[in-house]
Formats: sequence, C-alpha cells, structure tokens
Amino acid sequence: MKAIGIVSVLFALAGCAGGNPLVDDGLPEVQMRNTTGDVVAPARKYLAVPARSFQAGADGTWLEVTGAQCSVTSGVYQATLTTPARLVLPDLGPDAQPITAACSTGTLSGRDQVAPEYPWPAEGEASAASRVSYGRGWWYGYEKSGPMKYPDIAVALTQVR
Repeated sequence: MKAIGIVSVLFALAGCAGGNPLVDDGLPEVQMRNTTGDVVAPARKYLAVPARSFQAGADGTWLEVTGAQCSVTSGVYQATLTTPARLVLPDLGPDAQPITAACSTGTLSGRDQVAPEYPWPAEGEASAASRVSYGRGWWYGYEKSGPMKYPDIAVALTQVR
C-alpha cells in the first residue's frame, strides 16, 4: 500500500511540473481572436505572453513606455492592445505561427516578432521525466509535439521621422 501512495504523489507532482502559463501578474489580459473565419486546428491549451514597449534612455538603458497602442497578429489571429498587457492565444503546437506586434504612441513606433519555441529535441526523444510530466508518458516527445511557449513580446520604440 505504501508504494501506491508514493507513486500517486509522484504522478501528482509530475502533473504540476508544467506550471500554469496563465499567471496573474496584474497585467490586463487581451484575447487573440480568429478574425478571418477560416477553420484552424484546435488549440491544445491557451498561452499567455506579456507584451511591453520600451525606448532607449540617454544612458543606453531601456525604459518601459506605457500606453503604446499595438496591433498584434499571428496567422489568422489578431488583437489590439495597450502596453503593458498579457496576450492570450491558443497553443497550436506544430501549427503555431510567429507573433508580430506593431506599436506606436505619439512620435514613437516599433515592431517585434517572436517565434514559438519548442524545448524538446528535434531528433531523438525528450527525457522520460519530461514526457511523463507533459504527456503522461504516452508519446515519444519529438520537437513540436510537446510543450510550446513564446518569448515575451518586447517592442523597441524609436522616433518616427
């Protein structure tokens, strides 16, 4: 009976290893929507990506600029947000497209593009612990079949000429 309890605890902990991508950090959430009406692959889950805008300071440090208006696209998905914000979009796995954000405020504007990242190897298998924690151990864990994330969106704003 003791072994069953230990195995149950290990499975519970493995389920928690993926973490919750929808973190409450106080940023307003903006949902991306399919604006074309095209049929797309179903989402495996939803991801949340912080979007912020910055301008280079006089000493070369980056200073956050709040209130920039951004148009954000990813394939057929689109959203409009005001920085800083948390962009919520579907995890399309191997069908995921890069996210492009074009932002402006006053005389400043800029663009950023972030591509999806797949931490599992392109060749060979992911570790057994990774496969168990993400996919309950029932698949091999090749690149783009496992977990996916996007880096934070950080738009560098410069003076419009």
